[in-house]
Amino acid sequence: MEAVRKTRSEEIGQLMLALSKAQGSYKIPNANQDSPGGKFANLSSIREAVKESLSKNELGFYQHIEYLEDGSGGMILETIIGHSSNQWISSMARIVRGKTDRSTANSIENHKRMHATMLLGIAPSDKDPLLRDDNFEESSLEQTLEETRKPLSERKIDRNDVISLERYQDLMIELDNYPEFVRSIVNTYSIDTLADLPNEEYVTVKKEIMKMKKADDEWLKKKGKKL
Repeated sequence: MEAVRKTRSEEIGQLMLALSKAQGSYKIPNANQDSPGGKFANLSSIREAVKESLSKNELGFYQHIEYLEDGSGGMILETIIGHSSNQWISSMARIVRGKTDRSTANSIENHKRMHATMLLGIAPSDKDPLLRDDNFEESSLEQTLEETRKPLSERKIDRNDVISLERYQDLMIELDNYPEFVRSIVNTYSIDTLADLPNEEYVTVKKEIMKMKKADDEWLKKKGKKL
């Protein structure tokens, strides 16, 4: 049986005094990242807003990932605030690996931001996706494919009326470099090729392609800011 992890030192009086002083001089985190709901302050912005206050009060902030050895692919994220007196507090979150590297990274990033704001005593910014349950993972390829499948169970589709050559070419241009999405559309509608897509589904599929590409662009911008 795994030992129960401690989440604080025996004494935390000095740490709490220093943290209360630091909290009184935090800067307001800058809303620097786009999301479907609007701009919000990401982890980098949050840390920038508090680093000077933490340093002046001899406080350190640290997060790390520990991989579990049970074969589940799970991870433990630990967030720690330590004081020069050797007093400390921490929080932990179990993270399960997602279906893709992107979904796993999104989950880790969201947990890191959530636990950082919790321990540091910062309210999430108004547009923070965690408040809306509308994060980048919600807009990921997997979620987009699920949205595409919904109409199939809601109404009958006229499979004899397929998209025109012009519409077919339009979709192929949009789907260039997205072979996984092409395969999913074909499998979802049980058709041999994209050219057999029912005409009444063209608008729905086109909208989902645009959502997927927008989410992909947002993720790439997010990744680029970290490099």
